[in-house]
Amino acid sequence: MARYESFIAMRHLRQRRHTFLSTISIIAMLGVFLGVMALTSVVSVTGGFQEAFRERVLGINSHILIIKFGIDFRDYREIQETLGKIDGVTATSPFIFHEMIATHGSETTGILIKGVDPKTVRTVSDLPKYTEEPDVILDLEFDRFPADGVKKQPKVLIGDTLAKKLKVKVGDDLTITSPLESLDPDRWTSTEHRPSSKSFKIAGIYRSGFHEYDSRLVMTDYRALQDFFNQGDVVTGVDLRVQDVFDVARIGRAVKAALPPGRFRVLDWRELNHNLFTSLGLQRLVLAVLFCFIVLVASFNIVCTLIMIVLDKQKEIAILKSMGASKWSIMRIFMIEGLVVGVVGTLNGLIGGYVVCQIIKRTDFGLDPSIYMIDYLPVKMVPWEFAAVGIVAIIISLLATLGPAWWASRLNPVEGLRYD
Repeated sequence: MARYESFIAMRHLRQRRHTFLSTISIIAMLGVFLGVMALTSVVSVTGGFQEAFRERVLGINSHILIIKFGIDFRDYREIQETLGKIDGVTATSPFIFHEMIATHGSETTGILIKGVDPKTVRTVSDLPKYTEEPDVILDLEFDRFPADGVKKQPKVLIGDTLAKKLKVKVGDDLTITSPLESLDPDRWTSTEHRPSSKSFKIAGIYRSGFHEYDSRLVMTDYRALQDFFNQGDVVTGVDLRVQDVFDVARIGRAVKAALPPGRFRVLDWRELNHNLFTSLGLQRLVLAVLFCFIVLVASFNIVCTLIMIVLDKQKEIAILKSMGASKWSIMRIFMIEGLVVGVVGTLNGLIGGYVVCQIIKRTDFGLDPSIYMIDYLPVKMVPWEFAAVGIVAIIISLLATLGPAWWASRLNPVEGLRYD
């Protein structure tokens, strides 16, 4: 025997005699619609920020850094060979890292200069795709001990924001200054301690889209920095690229086990950017919870709608009960009514959220990269996140029906028919 609860529930929602009840039903649906649309949009935008930052961070940097304590990292080639055999490690490359000062004309700013191996840096980062000419990285190569004894001017690759700040272009000279004459402590004296400077030629300009890098990070051949600081064949550390960026914890443990104990520090991309990604994750969680309250508020509209319907349908409830309808059947009628309101609002909210996300993707909001680190509003729409928002909204809507439905099932038939 076909159940009649759905038929009666849909009749209650479709009837047009009572304009007030129809209006509050529409308001309840609209509340759920707005809540779901806002929640899906916020989840997609915050997820987009996380992915955009991760892509920018991993695009310029490697996945894992190996740094030796002290400045005598001379056996880096042997370390690279050892680390390259670890399961999950796909590439290695040495680097040197220093804070320095860049000057062009009257413009001066602090920079972070990273010495890389032009031949292997592309294997541990996505730097080439951020330049107009990917092969420009090979132009950074510096011969420290040329056969004719004449050293060529070293070259650098700088970010577009830094280029605008210093008012430079490709081919210009950039003076880079270090407060130390040498990094070798044996060369430090109380009487001779002067800044050392060298002129570098700008080989190219990159644009990662991440303000923190584009405004400060400068790339050059690591041998040029060795020459700058009068160092031997030593580096700061080794960059590692792994097959799975989310498996860096396991690979990091394997790297630590393969290295001599107490001599090296192993840092993966999550540790290096812990504060950034922690704050993004917390922000996403807080915003999702706050916008979830919109759905909760909308559920009160469903409660009010069902209460008004119960008050209006007391006679019908009494008749159904006198004809043998069980309390559970009466509850099902009103639960179905509230669920329909929630499902219709949720489905339309998911569609609305998708439309809003598409609009955001195609709109230039003019974000200030110095504040937000990127110059656009990223959006990442994940199907399972949309599904999770929809399921949560429907569950909240269903729970909102329980109170009025239980109250309707407890009505006394005599009370419903007393004045008829």
